[in-house]
This record gives sequence, C-alpha cells and structure tokens, in this order.
Amino acid sequence: MDFAKKSFFGLVFLILIFLGTEAGLVLLRSPSLQYYRDLKLIHSFHPDYYVALEPGESKYVSHFAGKWEGQFSINSLGLRGKEEPIPGKPKLLCLGDSLVMGFGVGDSDTFCQLLDGIELKGEARQALNLGVDAYGSRGSYYRLKDISAKLDNVKEVLFFISPNDFDMPETLAKKGILPDDQTDAIREKDPNYARNFKLQFILTRISYTLQALKLAYEQIQVTFAVTKLSVCKELDSAGFYRCRLLDGDQIPPEPKQASGNLVSYFESSFFRPVKKPNCDSDITPTSAVFGAMCPESVPAHVSCVDSAPSFETLPVLPDLTQEYYQKMIDLAKERGFKLVPVILPIQIEEIYCYNNGKYHPLENYATRASAFFEKRGVKVLRFKKETGSMCGFDQNGKKFGILDHYIPEDGHFTKRGNIWAAESLKAKLKETDLAL
Repeated sequence: MDFAKKSFFGLVFLILIFLGTEAGLVLLRSPSLQYYRDLKLIHSFHPDYYVALEPGESKYVSHFAGKWEGQFSINSLGLRGKEEPIPGKPKLLCLGDSLVMGFGVGDSDTFCQLLDGIELKGEARQALNLGVDAYGSRGSYYRLKDISAKLDNVKEVLFFISPNDFDMPETLAKKGILPDDQTDAIREKDPNYARNFKLQFILTRISYTLQALKLAYEQIQVTFAVTKLSVCKELDSAGFYRCRLLDGDQIPPEPKQASGNLVSYFESSFFRPVKKPNCDSDITPTSAVFGAMCPESVPAHVSCVDSAPSFETLPVLPDLTQEYYQKMIDLAKERGFKLVPVILPIQIEEIYCYNNGKYHPLENYATRASAFFEKRGVKVLRFKKETGSMCGFDQNGKKFGILDHYIPEDGHFTKRGNIWAAESLKAKLKETDLAL
C-alpha cells in the first residue's frame, strides 16, 4: 500500500513539474525555442513522406540570431505562399528541400514566387512551391506524386537537386550527419519508423517541453560528435593516434612519425613566434575603397583543384537515389509534364573555385546526378557560369559579392540570392523555352 501511494504521489509530482515547465516555457518565450516552435507549427505529419506543411497556417518567423525573418504562409494544399492554384492555368512547379521552400525570406521573395508569371511556349505560368525542408529523393518523389495529382494543367516541374540528398561534406560527415537518402534507406528497413516518427512528431508539436527535450537531445548528440572530433584532431596532431570517427576505430601511428608529431605539436602550441607587421603593403587607394574586383579571390580556407575528375572515377549514385529518380521520370511520362532537374550552386566553395578557373570536389554530386538523368534523355539545367554575376556593384554603387547571396553559416539564399536564382532561371528557361 505504501508503495502504491508513493508511486501515485511521485506520478503527481512529475506531472506538476511537467505542467509547470510547460507553463514557464510558454510564458518565457525564449527567442531560440520560439523560432523552432514556430517552425514546428508550420509543419504537419504526412503518412507517405513524413513531413509536410500545415495547410492554412501563417506565421511571422524570426530567426533567434537575427539571420532572417519573414512571413511564412501556407495555402490550402499545403504549399508555401498565399496564392491558391488557378484552375486551368498552366503551372510550373518547384520541387525540392528548404532552399526551394525559401528559408531565409518572406513569402513574396522566394525564387519560386519570383518565377510566377513567366511565359514559356507562349503561355504564362503560375509558379507553385512544393518545397519542404529536409527532403531527400524519396520525399521529393512522394511529394510530387501527392501534389501533382491534386493539380490540373501541370506543364513543367523544376526539381532542384541538393548535395545533401546523397552526398555530405567531410566536415559534416565526421559529425555523424548522414545524407538524406542514406537516412531514408535506413528508415525503409525499419517497419516501426513511421509509427514512432508520427508519435514523436505529434507530441513535440503539442508540447513546448517535449520539443525542448528533443532539441536538447539532438544538440547533445551534435556537441558530442564535435567534441570527439576536436579531441581526436588534437591527439592526432600530437602524434598519439589517429581516429576514424566514422566507425570508431583507432590507428596507431608509426613510432618515428609519433615522435616527430609530438615535437612539432609542442612547438606550434607553446612556442609561437611574434608576428611582425607587413610594412610593404601593396594596398592602393582604389583597392582599399572598392575591394577586390570580380572574380573574388579564393579564400584561404577553400582548397581548389585544377580540373574536374572523370565521371568514371566517381562513385555511382546510391540505389535508393537511383530508384526514386527513375520513379520521377516515370511519373512525368505518366502525367504528361516535363521534368527538369536543376542544379543551383549552393556551396560557396565550388563558386569561388569555378570563378577562378578551378574546381572544387564538392561539385562532384552535380556530375553524378546529371549523368544519371542525361543518360536517360532528361536534360539537366546547371548554373555555373551564371555565378559570375554574384560579384559586382549595385545601382547605388555599393559592392556586393558571393557571400551576400547566402545566409551566414546557414546555406540558404538571402533576398539577393533568391533574386539571383530567379533571374538566372528565367533567362535559361526562356533561352531554351524548355525545348529539352
């Protein structure tokens, strides 16, 4: 009896703590938590592709660090933007992840919205935005299959391929972040995933506290991976051992290498020479006022190579990626619209390198994806040469460059970046008139 009472009072105590925490978070409205809360509430669960946008929802979203803010509206079909599909009017669909959905700007400033009204083959198009964040190839296919069945007169679908679908930069991979398609391949083998995801999605959508706990858990995982990477690099530089962070194995170095590394490690860590000022500066009044002219020089942290690798040396696309790319091609034939894969340069390293006549390996994903579609007769639109216009002066004489097109440490387009993307797309679409 005592145990039952203690259990009952313990349960009541936990419930009170939970309710108190919930009320406190609601009243506190922490900017960082509120940002993620607003994002959560504009999303909904979908049984086929897990995450969709909540029909009819509208919120003013403000990034907690001030990186972006804007109105985020969703129409009755769950598409970003207030505009509803116009019956009978030819439609151009934008399909992809958060870049397409338009993280970073308000409704009217996404590049898909800026394409609205474009004339192709003599007819104006209504542009509709199917983008949802965190989609891989699987999610994009099911999103397209779902929404295109609810629309009439779909003429073209611009499918924006993301490098995160099947590839991942080394720095992110070492933190344990998997490409979306690799994550989906794991999920497809788990018969309980959809049920478990639905449960946690609904609960974290209802409760501030549960969402905060989920965010905290995810942040701990990332922090642990980053800390492990930092410690591993430090020990590696000292010559103690090298870590394979992807599988946890350790490789002991050769003794001579360890000794040499240890000496250089102590020299570089504790005996750094004082830097002398450079009195022979070659800065001229012109460069001091206006900065470097286009193309912008390659930053020190970006390593370019002289030329692109041959396609034969690159790994083939993952099986899941190939499966859903092919399903998109088949769906386009079945429903009578033109599928147009698009590759926008969203990794600044490849832009810097290309504009200086070099190549960056991060661009390998574009070569791999393009080869798949073009071998099947589907033309891919790429926008490498158009990146030259990312550097220059505006009408007021103010200098702008590559970084002005991207939200810092975020990877999404700014308002200027969306304008650049829309103008580049309009020019290429009109140039080819989609005779692809």
